[in-house]
Amino acid sequence: MAVVVGLVDGFPVGAAWYRLFRGSKPGYGFVDERTPELAIAVVPSARGKGVGSALLDALLARAREDGYPSISLSVDRNNAGAIELYQRRGFAQVGEDADSLTMRAALDSTHANEGTDTE
Repeated sequence: MAVVVGLVDGFPVGAAWYRLFRGSKPGYGFVDERTPELAIAVVPSARGKGVGSALLDALLARAREDGYPSISLSVDRNNAGAIELYQRRGFAQVGEDADSLTMRAALDSTHANEGTDTE
């Protein structure tokens, strides 16, 4: 697990983390047992100010350093701003249910086309 905390004037305004799940107890953005699932939370007063982008970039860098070839997440299908942010960072949809999309991003060139519809 990795945790990144965003601070503004010394006060926490957001956090991002990732963790692995087992197939028998999957998270909402579960892809497989080798792919960590990330989560990001930003306080309402800090949204739209780049905090989420900074947290996401730091977390993706950490996951690369930790040697993970890809990372996944679950996002509310109605959260267009978050979906756009994730797509700009290389995430592609790999699943969906009634309320959310599951997205995955490759973190190294070996797995760059995994989970995309371009294959």
